[in-house]
Amino acid sequence: MLLVGFVLPGKLEVSKSVSINAPADAVFEEINDLKRWENWQYWNTLDTANMKITYGDKTSGTGASYSWDSPILKTGTISLTESIPNKSVALSMDFGGNPASGLYALDPDGDNTKLTLNFSNDTGMNPIGRWINVFMKGEIEKSFDYACKKIKDIAEAKPKFTYTITEEILPAMSYVGLMHTMSPKDPVAINAQMAKMYGELETALKKSKVEITGYPFAMYPAFSEESMDMICALPVAADAKVPAKYKVETVAGGSAIKGIYKGDYNNLMALHMELEQYLQYKGLTMNGAPIEVYVTDPMLEKDTAKWVTEIYYPIKKN
Repeated sequence: MLLVGFVLPGKLEVSKSVSINAPADAVFEEINDLKRWENWQYWNTLDTANMKITYGDKTSGTGASYSWDSPILKTGTISLTESIPNKSVALSMDFGGNPASGLYALDPDGDNTKLTLNFSNDTGMNPIGRWINVFMKGEIEKSFDYACKKIKDIAEAKPKFTYTITEEILPAMSYVGLMHTMSPKDPVAINAQMAKMYGELETALKKSKVEITGYPFAMYPAFSEESMDMICALPVAADAKVPAKYKVETVAGGSAIKGIYKGDYNNLMALHMELEQYLQYKGLTMNGAPIEVYVTDPMLEKDTAKWVTEIYYPIKKN
């Protein structure tokens, strides 16, 4: 047996690909978060009763790790050695003293995302290790078939968003603003009211020689089908000397989800609805009023298709 082991291949390489009808980020979060592996990892199904998993200090991204101890699968560890968002995750593995490496990569595939799982190890001149590879190859292939199907099912069941939504850190913003309560049902009246408030604020700040330090924005601290509180705001320095009628306020910085909308303002609610859907899907909690940042000045850019609005929902990390 040992003599035969010397002539067996020293390297084992296994690869499996699947095309998934979901964006890259929907697939990436499954391979980048080790706690999500429990939903698609084949090995976990082999000893559901007795396997003990211990997570490292990090559970996602570069440096994440976990170890296992099982009467059937013995002991081992997996570590994510490099994580490139929405691109790939490289990993190192140790199966009871038998090291291996892997690369889980994402590539565009038309409207789909192609996920490729790669496994490799090199036992060198160890004949026992070469025999282990002979038996391991079929199990690795089986695990990849299982993982690809599971990840595909999970990713394709996730909601698909029309707009790009990301999680960001929103910086603190000092501003001068005016608030008005009105019905959200009449966009013409809303636009007229906003123009009136921004006009008043801009005139007052120019008269006082106070610099506007960024894009105008609006906040909606209260909103229902019948009524909304709307704050129209212009950013200024925290120590700005403003007329007595006004007061410099501050929006606290922190975690937020961000959506980008392009076009006129008539369909902004579509992005708001997707942001709310994203909150529910991710299990996130709002931590402040929604903020609309008007990146494009309609007075300078007449082509409404080029208007850009950023919408932020401050969130509380659970």
